[in-house]
Amino acid sequence: MAHRPPPATALRRDSAQTRERLLDAAGRLLAERGPAFTLPDLARAAEVASATVYRHFADVPDVHRAYYHRLVAGLTGDLAAASARTRGLRRFEAVCEAWTACAVRWGRAATHIRSAEGFLERVERGESGTTALYRQLAPVVAELLADGEIPEQDERYAVLMWVTVFDERVMVDLTRTLGWSARRIARELSASLLGALGRQGDAGSRAPRRA
Repeated sequence: MAHRPPPATALRRDSAQTRERLLDAAGRLLAERGPAFTLPDLARAAEVASATVYRHFADVPDVHRAYYHRLVAGLTGDLAAASARTRGLRRFEAVCEAWTACAVRWGRAATHIRSAEGFLERVERGESGTTALYRQLAPVVAELLADGEIPEQDERYAVLMWVTVFDERVMVDLTRTLGWSARRIARELSASLLGALGRQGDAGSRAPRRA
């Protein structure tokens, strides 16, 4: 006879699956109409009862926070996986590729839940998602510095520039307005960032290539 999980385990699993379904729907709503939706709107988008939504979230800002934390956890997890496979310049390029692959999926939704605080401000106060992202990027920058790929500079500045160049609003423009592929975005933005950080031969030295 097939093994069945204990009722409490099955209940937790079902609850987790429902929450993921709600956050998927929240991402679609954010992308389509921005933050101006209600919990009943979320219930309709996820095709669940309103009571189910209220069991998971107290209000819409609570939904936004949960979506943000899932987004950042997924991003940092993918960056960690890409970063573990190589080092130096190739590690930097792999992280840029992984970041772009994530951001083209949720860039539009993410533009609506941006913080008004600066990135480094949030790192300084220990905000969990921002700190996790910083901890993924800083070692990559440290290797670029150690290998002489970029000139000596403040590591925090270099990470800040990375976050700025890979802003989700930039991803939206490049995918939806210019029609670039994720592969081209990663290639062009990584070269632009290296140029901005002072690597010789990467800033404005080559004609843009098509996807």
